[in-house]
Amino acid sequence: MEQRKQASRAAVICYGFGDLASQFVWTFVGSYLTIFYTDIVGFAPIVVSAIMMGARIWDAVNDPLMGAVAERTRGRFGRFRPYIAFGCPLLAIFAVLTFTNPFGGNSTASIIWATFTYVAAGMLYTLVNIPYGALAGVMTEDADQRNKINTSRNIGMNLGMVIVNALSAGLALRFSTAGAAVADGKGYMTTAIIYGLVSIPLFLFVFATSKENVQPVGEPQKFSFTGTINNLVKNKYLMIVTLVMALQMTAFMGRIAVTAYYVIYCLGSFTMIGLVMTIPSIGGIVGSLFVPYFAKRFGKRNVLIGSMIIQGIGLLIIYAAPFDHMNMVLAGCWIFGLFNVGFPMTLSMVSDSVDYMELKTGIRTDGTAYATYGLATKLGNAIGGSAGVLILGLFGYVANAEQTAEALKGINMVVNLIPALLFFLAAAACFLWKMSDGDAEEIRKQLREKHSKAE
Repeated sequence: MEQRKQASRAAVICYGFGDLASQFVWTFVGSYLTIFYTDIVGFAPIVVSAIMMGARIWDAVNDPLMGAVAERTRGRFGRFRPYIAFGCPLLAIFAVLTFTNPFGGNSTASIIWATFTYVAAGMLYTLVNIPYGALAGVMTEDADQRNKINTSRNIGMNLGMVIVNALSAGLALRFSTAGAAVADGKGYMTTAIIYGLVSIPLFLFVFATSKENVQPVGEPQKFSFTGTINNLVKNKYLMIVTLVMALQMTAFMGRIAVTAYYVIYCLGSFTMIGLVMTIPSIGGIVGSLFVPYFAKRFGKRNVLIGSMIIQGIGLLIIYAAPFDHMNMVLAGCWIFGLFNVGFPMTLSMVSDSVDYMELKTGIRTDGTAYATYGLATKLGNAIGGSAGVLILGLFGYVANAEQTAEALKGINMVVNLIPALLFFLAAAACFLWKMSDGDAEEIRKQLREKHSKAE
């Protein structure tokens, strides 16, 4: 029987700790930094939009560079694991710094500081998470185990979101100035410190338990930025799954960036943030338990399509719900969450696209391919945050004030309707993917034969 290199059971389980750690730093930043900028620091929506989109323009260059550097790294700890171990403390530090405003107010110095800390935090997220994502594709040659590894990651992501969404508002309010009705700058910064300290050992668990079993054949290619981009663009399946991820992440992560506005102003309660944002994450954990079974039975692409369509329906239910009809709002949240299971599928499809490209060209691009996932995550968060606050401004949003009916309509549209439409578009884009799971397995079989001859 053909022997496939596989990850240990401990590695599969502990792999999810990496995305759990990421939620403590990056999801907290994504969920609360926008409202920290507008309601605490006092930045105008257009300033927030400029900071976030400027950072993402830089990421379009930085993320593929990091992927290329990582996949060319050779050392005793492998190509990807060292960046997880040595980068996670710096990521935690800069996640805290984004919630500081040492110059006070919305001065030019404050804008420069906010830009510097946000860009640096994004670069450090890239430094840690692109190697972390690429690691999943080199831990095993077995397709079913890859699905399990990425399911472990999805469970870690949703568990992290449950904790962050359930605790953040309460913690931020608890550590704010006594008597505050909503969280202030001190509360946000203290919460970020706690989360940063928790994230570091979780990342180190991944470093300690994982092993890079799939190695590229031959010496690494000499680095060329244009060559790196060409390798990505020529991989048609990577481009398809990147398009899907960009739409999927803008819908999901972008929504997270502005959900606090919906809960505070539409539902009328800061403390409700925990409930409304936690339910979808709990649903995601439950739904993720069934992903390996359904992926094996129906195929990755079909599971992905179905999950995103039903997520969109859940958001439409929330959008249609009157603001005082909490049962309808929560029902939509549960539907949205239970089918939040598409991320393991897109990650496994990235692995399939890497295998496809290696067979076609002889070049294995784990790092740069997974850079597209990290870039899609940050783009989604930034587009949702920056475009979201701009749209809110157009509808007449005013920070820390009672909103007009028009402004409330704009908030509901940005948080629920637009993400639903993006999920439907992402599901439609999946039909461009023509590689079946059987085709992907045949590609891996040919690669194993090729590697065994080269050894």
